[in-house]
Amino acid sequence: MNQNDATVEGDATGPVEAWLAEITKASRQPVEVVREVLAEHGVRAHTALPRPHRILVTAVEFEGTRPAPDSNQDDPATIPFRFEWEPGPGVWCLASTGKNEAGKSSILEIVLWCLRGRAGLQRDVRSWLRRVRTEFVLDDELLMVEMAVANGIPIGRVVSKQTGAVLIEFDGLKAFEESMDGFMLDRLGLEPLRIQQKPRGDAEALPVTGELSWPSYASGLYINRKGLGHLLGNDSKNALPTRLLELFLGAPWAATMVAASVAQKVVAAQLSAARQRAAADAEARRAQLGELTRQLDAERARLQVLPEEGRPASDLSAAYRTLAETTTAAGEVQRQLVEARLRHDTLDEQRHSLAHAVQTAQEAALAQAFFHTLTPTICPRCDTKVTKDQWAREQEGHCSLCDSRLPDSAEGDDALGKAEEETPDTLRDALERLQLEVEQAASDLATAQSLVSAATAAVDQAEATLNAALRSPGIGERRAAELAVARLEGAVAERTGRFAHLDAAVDISPLEAADAILKAAGKAAHARRTAALKQVLRDVEQDIVTMGRALGLEMLQRVELGTGATLTVWKGGQRHSYGSLTEGEQLRLKIVTTTALLRHGIRSGVGRHPGLLIVDSPGAEEVDSKDLRLMVTDLVKLTDLAPELQVIIATARGEDVASLIPNKQLRLAPPGERLW
Repeated sequence: MNQNDATVEGDATGPVEAWLAEITKASRQPVEVVREVLAEHGVRAHTALPRPHRILVTAVEFEGTRPAPDSNQDDPATIPFRFEWEPGPGVWCLASTGKNEAGKSSILEIVLWCLRGRAGLQRDVRSWLRRVRTEFVLDDELLMVEMAVANGIPIGRVVSKQTGAVLIEFDGLKAFEESMDGFMLDRLGLEPLRIQQKPRGDAEALPVTGELSWPSYASGLYINRKGLGHLLGNDSKNALPTRLLELFLGAPWAATMVAASVAQKVVAAQLSAARQRAAADAEARRAQLGELTRQLDAERARLQVLPEEGRPASDLSAAYRTLAETTTAAGEVQRQLVEARLRHDTLDEQRHSLAHAVQTAQEAALAQAFFHTLTPTICPRCDTKVTKDQWAREQEGHCSLCDSRLPDSAEGDDALGKAEEETPDTLRDALERLQLEVEQAASDLATAQSLVSAATAAVDQAEATLNAALRSPGIGERRAAELAVARLEGAVAERTGRFAHLDAAVDISPLEAADAILKAAGKAAHARRTAALKQVLRDVEQDIVTMGRALGLEMLQRVELGTGATLTVWKGGQRHSYGSLTEGEQLRLKIVTTTALLRHGIRSGVGRHPGLLIVDSPGAEEVDSKDLRLMVTDLVKLTDLAPELQVIIATARGEDVASLIPNKQLRLAPPGERLW
């Protein structure tokens, strides 16, 4: 950024601060947000302009071959040509005497081609060229554009004659134009002004942004018949005449105004699209809410008319709960039944075992009692008689048959005690007690079986009740209606209550804030730029009237030069717009307006026009000899006022200007011949 351009971030006082305060107040946004938005969109406060830069063409040279006028197409004859010219400060003229096809306009176009990079030459003339060289001084540096041309396509470079450095190399038409665009904008200190336009054929598309290129600026250097419809430049797109007026007069704040305006239009388009989307989303949400509300009303109405005798849904739930409870209870009593049966069977088995033991004990007791009463006389095995000694030993405690020791009384008491514990009587007592336990277990088992039967019946009843409820058409429909009402009430609540923001459209408040800030920034910059322009436009208007009358517009009374590069003319007592004038009047006014703007810029020292003016055929549009002479005379006076100014004129009326321009500054083709 140029050091003379005050930035929003760097200047905390003075005009920039006042501008920021005005934006903050108008947009109702905090100054921090204002700074952030301006920085985001590249809007800077241009309160002062860079110093003017000057271009002076010092040499033009080209050569090539062109078809001979009388050659045939099969074997065309060619004529070599070469042109060389070294103009300087002041008014320089390329002239012929009554011959229009003398090559004057082609020379001007070759010069412009080398300066702006964009070719305006007719295609056939461009195809004749083989080599082109143009030298010009940009400020204090002598630069040279040299290129070889083959079939109209250039290959060349831009060289600093002072240092010999190659500054640009290019190959092709587009490469040459793009290279010179960036190079000249940088060297002349011109801001690449942003522009925006709608894509063709798509009204809904967002605007496309771009930058005003150097060839557009360069149209302010050139006045010819094609651009007569525009007061300044040769095109009205992207407000080019306005930009050139600001360039001529060195209007401060103009670049700020343009940057803010372009950014605001882009943001406004984005905001409009966002609002359309938000409106469409809101409409969709309203439609969706309306449909949900309608469905809710319909379900409520359906629920309202369902018969009341139908079981409510709560009864159905109770049937489910009853079935679950009875099933659980049936499981519990089933478990108790299993335990009771196990206990009964176990006790009954013990009872059978004990009964067998009682019978065995009774039989053993009877046998013992029988055998203990016997007195054997012989051995039951071998029939040997029992002797007295044997009987006597029995008295001593030994068996009379086997001599085994008989148990003594103490031992007999112990054996008797043990025998008494398991006597038939004790066993029978135990059997009676066990029988009682078996009978109690059988009773418990019967009770459990009864409970199981009851629980099974309860489960069967609960299942029957539930199945009946489920098969009931009234309850099913009512339950469905109740569920539908509940679901729809929830959906409506989500879209109207605390969840409504979840499906809301994208927040557009940041875009609205940016739109307000950029609009305020553009308006504030426009006011400052317009105020600065109006201070000088009145002087320029007076110059236009004075010079216009001198150029034959005798009926010119006054003009009003608008800040948008419009010109309102009062002549013959009537008010006219610039576009309604004749081509001759337009030519005169375009030249005098450009000249007046240049004079003001030179006098004030703030104009940024590079000081080169090329005028093609100023005497071609209803300008008589006297007026043409006056026009050229005024241009000469203008260059006297500003010696660094260079004006190059091409005219077929050499006889009218020959006496006004020094011979060395006039290249006059011989009568009936070409300049090259």
